[in-house]
Amino acid sequence: MTLNSVVLASIFSIENLQDPNTELWVKGLFVVIIGLIGVFLVLFLFFLTIVLMQKISEAVIGRKTKKAQKSQV
Repeated sequence: MTLNSVVLASIFSIENLQDPNTELWVKGLFVVIIGLIGVFLVLFLFFLTIVLMQKISEAVIGRKTKKAQKSQV
């Protein structure tokens, strides 16, 4: 089974993965692809969380400086 036939036959389906005749490397490739997608999804969520926390921090600091400037005037 060549890589082209795997891609064209859309062998990456649950039925084909449960089939005992499916080659082991095809099952392994599917697991690796799903795992990498999961890892990068978690990393992207961490990135979004960090960006959101920075924006919240900047907003809080901005409010504090505005309050301090108003109280000095």
